[in-house]
Amino acid sequence: MDLDRVRASVSAYEHDPDVTTADVARLRFFEGLLELQQGRAEELARKAPYELPAGLDFVSVYRDPRQFVLGSAPVRIDAADFAQTLASVARYVTAGAGLGEQAAHAIASLDWDAVAARADLALAGADPAAFVEAVLGAPEKLGIPAEVPGGLLGTILVSALRPHLQPAAEVIAAAYSKVEDPHGYSAPLDCPVCGSPATASWVGDAAGTSGRGRKQYCATCGTQWDFDRIRCDNCGTHNEGHLHYHSVEGDPGHRILTCDECGGYERVVFQEDLRHGPLVMEVEDVVMANLDQVVRDPRFKASVTTAKATA
Repeated sequence: MDLDRVRASVSAYEHDPDVTTADVARLRFFEGLLELQQGRAEELARKAPYELPAGLDFVSVYRDPRQFVLGSAPVRIDAADFAQTLASVARYVTAGAGLGEQAAHAIASLDWDAVAARADLALAGADPAAFVEAVLGAPEKLGIPAEVPGGLLGTILVSALRPHLQPAAEVIAAAYSKVEDPHGYSAPLDCPVCGSPATASWVGDAAGTSGRGRKQYCATCGTQWDFDRIRCDNCGTHNEGHLHYHSVEGDPGHRILTCDECGGYERVVFQEDLRHGPLVMEVEDVVMANLDQVVRDPRFKASVTTAKATA
């Protein structure tokens, strides 16, 4: 993660007259969280560098849509290290997220050493999405009280995992960049490094080898990978007639891609239509949070249904 680019991107949004004061405050909050994550990732990378196993054909694993690299070459997450990361993230979130008194007290009183000691960290290093799902499904097994909202707990878990996974993702990406013809395969729907669902994608000249290519972005480990320009990230269909872009008026740089076949959607950044740069997906992920609200709005669903009926 390039913090200079993160800061430049946040600053550009801060000086955009169309960005509200509340949105700027939210961006500044996440800028601080990103700085915390990057600092911790660098500490962990120095302490225990990730190395790909010598005998692993990681290219085949990377390209196989049924597999992902950490499933075959997991990150080893130390319980004490993870507890420290959890505690740092929780303190930051509790101090700056405007939590209710009950939730803030529940977070502040948690024993993160005990939580990390009980957690299945082997699963966290091999399949982080499954780990988060397991914790959210039964938080009481880790001693996490019901007063901690599931959404807040999920944010803390994913934010704490990123520093432990990112160094491995960077090693894998660097190794893969040296492979010839990386586009001669069917791009995986989920992250080829950690197996998590894509968070968003972006379209631009720098995203592919020719024309306006597309890349998927995984917020869990930070990986970005080449993806088909016309394709649903949820079901994988290439049927152009079943894929539709929607944008909020006045903001063509941030769009929603919906799929008729599976009913899913993805948030997509169009680089050339952004009002300013640089494009940083960690920042764009925060900026596009409002698009999730748009998709859940019954008026949006009604407009999509009407468009299909009149097409």
